Amino acid sequence: MKNLPIKLFSLLLFAMVLLTTAGCKKELSNPGSDQVIDNPLELEVSNTFDWKTTRDLTLEVTGADLPVHIRNTLQVKSTDEEKVYLKNQLFMDQDYTLHITIPSYENELLITYGSIRRIVDATPETIYFSFISH
Repeated sequence: MKNLPIKLFSLLLFAMVLLTTAGCKKELSNPGSDQVIDNPLELEVSNTFDWKTTRDLTLEVTGADLPVHIRNTLQVKSTDEEKVYLKNQLFMDQDYTLHITIPSYENELLITYGSIRRIVDATPETIYFSFISH
C-alpha cells in the first residue's frame, strides 16, 4: 500500500506526457500544396518552368590540312566516359557540323578522336573542336 501513491503519480505523469505529445499537431507552412491532381493538364506551374531535361548542341569540327585522308571515330562522351552521346566516323581533313542532344546537367564533355582526348565546356549552344591542338 505504501507504493500506491508513487504508482498513481507515475501513471498520472505518464498519461500527461502521452496526452501532451499526442495532442501536438504540426502546422503546415503551405496548406494545399499536397493536393492530389488526377489530370496532369490541371497542373499549375510557373511560365518560366522548363520541362525539358535535355539540351541540343552544335559541334563545329575544324579539319586539319593534311596530305592524306585519315579516318577515325569521333566520340562525344560524358567526362566519366559512362555515356556516349555521339559516335561518328570522320575524315580528319574535313570540316563538319554535328548536332548532339545531351542531358541538361552536363557542363563538360569529353571529345575523343583516335589518341586525341579533350574536355570541352558544354554550356554554350555551339562547341568548337579542332583536330590540331591550339
